[in-house]
Amino acid sequence: MKNPFLSLLRTLHAWGGLTLCLLLMLISFTGTLLVWKDNYLRLTEPAARVAFTPTPEALAVIGAAVDRQFDPAQVLGIRFATEELPLTQVLLDEERYAYLDTQGAIIDEWQGNGRIEEWLFDLHHRLLLGNLGLSIAGIAGCAAFILVLAGVIVFWPMRRGWRHGLVPRSSERPALLASHRNLGIVLALPLLLSFITGAILAFPTQVEDWYLREVRLDEDYSNAMVEGLDSLEGAQNATWLTAMQRTAAVFPGATLRTAQVPNAFSAYRILGVQQQNEWNRSGMSQVYIDTDGGWMDLRIDALNAPLPVRLFNDVTPLHTARIGQLWYKVLLTLSGAGLFLLSALGLVSFVKRYTRQLA
Repeated sequence: MKNPFLSLLRTLHAWGGLTLCLLLMLISFTGTLLVWKDNYLRLTEPAARVAFTPTPEALAVIGAAVDRQFDPAQVLGIRFATEELPLTQVLLDEERYAYLDTQGAIIDEWQGNGRIEEWLFDLHHRLLLGNLGLSIAGIAGCAAFILVLAGVIVFWPMRRGWRHGLVPRSSERPALLASHRNLGIVLALPLLLSFITGAILAFPTQVEDWYLREVRLDEDYSNAMVEGLDSLEGAQNATWLTAMQRTAAVFPGATLRTAQVPNAFSAYRILGVQQQNEWNRSGMSQVYIDTDGGWMDLRIDALNAPLPVRLFNDVTPLHTARIGQLWYKVLLTLSGAGLFLLSALGLVSFVKRYTRQLA
């Protein structure tokens, strides 16, 4: 006798998969390519292949070059060159961007998705549809998460069918379904991780407000931001070099990753670092230095933040494979390629079923 609950889940999985399969194939293909974005840049940009050590002295040269070449009011942020990818990216207003070499010289400027890798990111993240595409991708991630769970539950009573393997033995529908089922079980955990982190990145403000509101209202969380500050003052202690040296001193062993420049809206030079054993390479540990008075106002230690904050900070590196480990990039590559194949097998199986019924 058929289990009505499993029948309902099987129907949900089949029709939901049909609805999402083409979108998932697109997202998985573009996401797999984006895992290797830095490798592509090193291959195509000579400036990305030079030897570079991101010391405060070397990065201060780049910071000063940004000040010379761009209006501070237009600079939204700086992502500094790293040893692995010695290109500095400057984020400007009106969706403009620039790449600088290790001496601070501009090697490219573009707007929006004016470079192929940025177009690919826009296609993956927003489907080239702006905020509407971002919402569609986020909702699709949530729906795909549910589909994977439904597929795992439906598979369990048929788990002995695992002996059929991952590769279809023929083009017949039962063989395709067996491979689809088995491949889905193998990829279930990495896919669930990719779907939930992708959905969070599609709605970061909403999730952050819901998930971290209570944590950030806690007095201990705020008090921790004024611990570990140095006592230097004076505008001479707020230049690029001295600010970077001070940041390195209060975060020993950390690597400088990002910066925000002082402008009409803020007098702070904000420097972000990645500490040892911290996955996020976006500079979540930060130092705020007032450029007028030179004092250090805030020191945000992301590595020792409350657990919910640390988990939220890890969403981006887990989704993009930017944790500095080759094995994880390979894992997400295999997961992305597997999702493409999984969606294709499901689509062909579905089409074969209904074309046979109509014949």
